[in-house]
Amino acid sequence: MIIDHSNARVLDVLENREKSTVLAYLWQAKQQGLLAEVVEVTTDMWQGYVQAAYEAFGEGVRVTIDRFHVMKNFQDHVNAARREIQRQLPREEAKALKGTRWLWLTNAENLTEQEQAELAVLQEQFPLLGRLRQQREELRRLFEDAAIHTAAAGVKHLRAWMGEARALGLQALDRFCQTLEHWLDKIANYFVNRASNGRAEGFNTGLRSILWRAFGMLNFAHFRLRVLDRFGVPT
Repeated sequence: MIIDHSNARVLDVLENREKSTVLAYLWQAKQQGLLAEVVEVTTDMWQGYVQAAYEAFGEGVRVTIDRFHVMKNFQDHVNAARREIQRQLPREEAKALKGTRWLWLTNAENLTEQEQAELAVLQEQFPLLGRLRQQREELRRLFEDAAIHTAAAGVKHLRAWMGEARALGLQALDRFCQTLEHWLDKIANYFVNRASNGRAEGFNTGLRSILWRAFGMLNFAHFRLRVLDRFGVPT
């Protein structure tokens, strides 16, 4: 799905996510003038999208890795790190953590007072898990820090965060830091304009609703036309 963030609309739905398909669309749309003035492209962490953007718009285009995809990837690694810690605990201690996954992976503002109190007790009881939770909150705060407004500053803060995360000595966090390092410059581009694919996720819900109402659609061309009719008009 190709989104026009400036006008809050779906430009098109492509039949697959192969680089050649994406590049062909971007190149044609640029030649026709629809995408002639593109200065920034937001995407997830897939090299095919990034390469297609550079080949279509040139090396001067700003490619930004969507922060929500970064956080989703991090959540998966936090959960793996939590299990890594639990495996190192004596069986009786590990039992105290049964059914607490929600507490470690949920934003503080979405926890009830009782859940926050329970989490505080667990963090006291299991200090390493508490530090893991703290690193999660620190990364969230970093992305929301309005004082960081350049890519260079973003790189500096993200590298400082990685140093603290790696100090926990958890393999899962180290793997996430390797991913972060690989995409670092494009993730840090987020701090320039705070561009994200949040709107795309909203449109994805709309696309799924079309499929639900139709009980599935086997004809891609018909599906594409329905999407453009519903979500292709500038707001």
